[in-house]
This record gives sequence, structure tokens and C-alpha cells, in this order.
Amino acid sequence: MTPPTSDVSVIIPYYNRERYVDEAIRSVLAQTLKPLEIIIVNDCSRESSRRYLDRYAEVCKIIDLPANVGLAAARNAGIRVARGQFIALLDDDDIWLPRKLEVQRRFMEEHPDCFLVHSAVWLHSHKPDEFYIRFGPGPMTLAQALTNGYWVVPSTMMFRAQAVRSLGGFDSAFRQCEDRDFVIRCCAAGHRIEGIREPLVRFRRESHDRLTRHKVRVLYTDLKMCWKHRVTYLRVYGMRGIPNFALEKLHAAVCETRYLDGGVRLLLRLFVRYRIQDGYQEPVTSGT
Repeated sequence: MTPPTSDVSVIIPYYNRERYVDEAIRSVLAQTLKPLEIIIVNDCSRESSRRYLDRYAEVCKIIDLPANVGLAAARNAGIRVARGQFIALLDDDDIWLPRKLEVQRRFMEEHPDCFLVHSAVWLHSHKPDEFYIRFGPGPMTLAQALTNGYWVVPSTMMFRAQAVRSLGGFDSAFRQCEDRDFVIRCCAAGHRIEGIREPLVRFRRESHDRLTRHKVRVLYTDLKMCWKHRVTYLRVYGMRGIPNFALEKLHAAVCETRYLDGGVRLLLRLFVRYRIQDGYQEPVTSGT
């Protein structure tokens, strides 16, 4: 029996990942709720990698960008041409579980005030899959989004197309950390972001060339992101906000360096105390 067709557009940014993209695309084609369309945004891959996509020309719409622009701008290119009322993101090395679209589309139907729904994941590597979740119950608040303890995995995201276009999509000035910037902007605008505790994605964490491996560069971009949102950090947490977040990210960058790790751990225990400012009002309402 052919799965029903939905109103969900799937966007897959692609850059020299022929090693993994087959699994990613097959996981979309295997969904119990068939997507309206699959858009692959080729971010100026090398020629051999681009030619690899030709095998999917009949089932996917392929957009070729003339220059490498990074994940944020590549996703935006897909968002601009997407025809669905809803958009679901999938990175070219991650894998959806078969009911991912079905579960999230039903959630959006039952929660019309929800802007974005995401989920827990299975961390996928050479080791047994590991359950991973970085959110709590209820909608994510702006105060939570400003800390390192909360995160939305991009490959779990499904959001309303019209609303994300009104927001301006992802900030193409960020080649890393564009996901956290996006979530902060969503929460600051009062948009509801809800999480499903069921893992719906296998999030690849093998030791290949992921952006998260370049820890110093990611730390720099995180600090750039903090500076962009400095007024928000001050409004929510006062002068402690940015230093607290910076220490958390510094620890992630040096956790494999013996002496630096110990020093940063000490600083974390002494100084990381997120305290919401008196009189602060959260733009994200609790709802029902």
C-alpha cells in the first residue's frame, strides 16, 4: 500500500557527502507519511559528488548553488522554493526513523499554536546507538535557548513554512552555530518550539568531518553569536549571561585537554550561575 502524501517539503543540504547521502534519502523515501517533495540543495560540491546525485533526479528536486555558502544559506535556498505548508530538515549524513514525518505532522495538527516541533535522537556511531535529549517538558523558553544545556538538532526540525519565511530563515552570516541562533530568534519572537521525547532521528556522530569537530572555530562562532544577541543576554541574565555561556562552550572545546579541562571545570563550579533578571517577562507563553 502506498503511503499517503503530505504537505511537507523535505530539505537536504548536500556537500560532498556521497558516502552517507544514500542512507539519508532512503530514510525519507521509507517514511510512513510520504513527503510532498524532497529538495536537495547542492552547496557547490566537487563535480564527482554532484554527479552522484543524478541517480535521485527522478525522485528529488536538485538545486545547484554556484558557490559554497554553508548550511544556513543552503537551507534558505530550499525554503524559498519549497511548496509545502510545512518544512522538515535533514542533514545529508543523518537518518530519519520511518514514522518521523507522520508523528511530527500529527503533532502540528494537534497543536496549531506550535511553530516548530523537534525530537530526541539516537546518537549514531560505531558504538551502539545512544539516547540523546537536550530539552525539557513544555515549549522551549528564550531563557533556556540562551544556555548550552538546551539544543534542537536540525535534522529533527519540522516548522511552518510561512512563519519561517516571515522570520527570515537562518542567518547566513553563520557557517556554524546557525541552529542555535535560529532557535534564539524563534523564541525571542515568541514562537513556540515543542519537543517530542521519542527519538525520531539517528544523528550521526562518527569521527568524520563534522563541523562540531572543529571545536576552536565553533567556540569562536558561538562567541560571535553571543555578541549578536548581547542585548537579549543582558535582558534575561544580566552581566552573567554571556560569560556563563562562554564558559560552558569553552569546556566543550577543551574537555579532551587534561589540564585545561580541570581548570575550566573549576571555573564552571565557581561562576556558572544563570539567574534570570527581576522583572524579566518570557516572550514564549506556556500555552496549553
